[in-house]
Amino acid sequence: MNWEIIEHKVKNAIDLTEADAQWLLERRDARGLERLYGLADEVNNRLNGRVVSFVHNMNINYTNICEYHCTFCEFKKSPAAREAYILTFDDVKAKVDQAEGPLSEITFQGGLSPEVKFEEVLTLLKQMRAAYPAVHFHAFSPEEIDYYAEETGASYEEVIGRAKAVGMDSMCGTAAEILDDEVRKKICSEKVTSDEWCEIVRTGHGLGLPSTATILFGHLEQPKHVVHHFKRLRDLQRETGMITEFIPLLFMPDKTKLGRAIDPNMNRIEYAFRMLAVSRLYFMNDIRNIQTSWVKLGWDNALASLAVGANDMSGTLYSENITREAGGQNGEYMPREKFISDIERVGKIPVERDTVYSFQQEKSTEYRKQKSEDRGQKTEVRRQRTENRSQRSNDREQKSAVK
Repeated sequence: MNWEIIEHKVKNAIDLTEADAQWLLERRDARGLERLYGLADEVNNRLNGRVVSFVHNMNINYTNICEYHCTFCEFKKSPAAREAYILTFDDVKAKVDQAEGPLSEITFQGGLSPEVKFEEVLTLLKQMRAAYPAVHFHAFSPEEIDYYAEETGASYEEVIGRAKAVGMDSMCGTAAEILDDEVRKKICSEKVTSDEWCEIVRTGHGLGLPSTATILFGHLEQPKHVVHHFKRLRDLQRETGMITEFIPLLFMPDKTKLGRAIDPNMNRIEYAFRMLAVSRLYFMNDIRNIQTSWVKLGWDNALASLAVGANDMSGTLYSENITREAGGQNGEYMPREKFISDIERVGKIPVERDTVYSFQQEKSTEYRKQKSEDRGQKTEVRRQRTENRSQRSNDREQKSAVK
């Protein structure tokens, strides 16, 4: 493996292999990182120009009661805990009505516990849909779908179908963690397997629900595990084409059990930049949008990551409990005006998007229309030139005949 091979592939939009991606993830020297970041930025400019998007959204975690024991999470509470809660519709409405203007998206997820039944969650989602019909409900992780399938005895398709019927518009691509079961057994042994995660997302796509896709990194994983994860996602995207964006999520170690097992000397921000850059290159032909997480990285680092392959800044959020509970210190809310002013400050063009990046589809349609018109004009020019050549040929023949 060498830089000449990588650069040739990138400049000619040739897929990187898993070996290529692993080699890039292993780069540590300053010159190597500079070349990696430059290539990622080049591909991002090719796909998105200087546009950086964000969404006006709000996180709603309908309960923090959870019976799982994931080693990276401090969000969960027992039913008897003083901080435990289950949101009612009035609770949700009070939160949503405090938003600064109409929301585009509500992300709707929660803990997993017998205390909260699927029917109750569906009722809450149905009430929210009725109250906010214009909002896109980005709801339920594959883990939640699996849990409610187990609770009700229904299939994945039936659970997702029922959620869609009452208001679910797209699926959260969370709970992926690392799609390599060697690592999953160590950090979240109670969760679905890698195969099951992919099956649930594939089922949602089959029912017309797009999804995001995430990776949780910066803990026990090695580059080989990351590229296994990448391959699973790229294969899935080539099958369905319905992953809207890839979101690398940096593990927050400060208050978690897993945090005590990781290397304290890891340069976590540099690793995050490497992850963003390599994912941009690996997914260049399949997943257009790479999202940076200002909640995980911090606002200034997230802005800096726009130069290493990221093109989306996530959203306003309003509340982000999971990162905060794990020790994150970067806030829970960022106003739209801040997105706009700071994206412009770093030389990019801010665009407020919806969940499915409709503005890209509209631009793509306009681009195809313009290309079609250009082809039509070129065809007309070629036809005119042919007629002119034919006329000149006839003129020469007539002159020859006169002579």
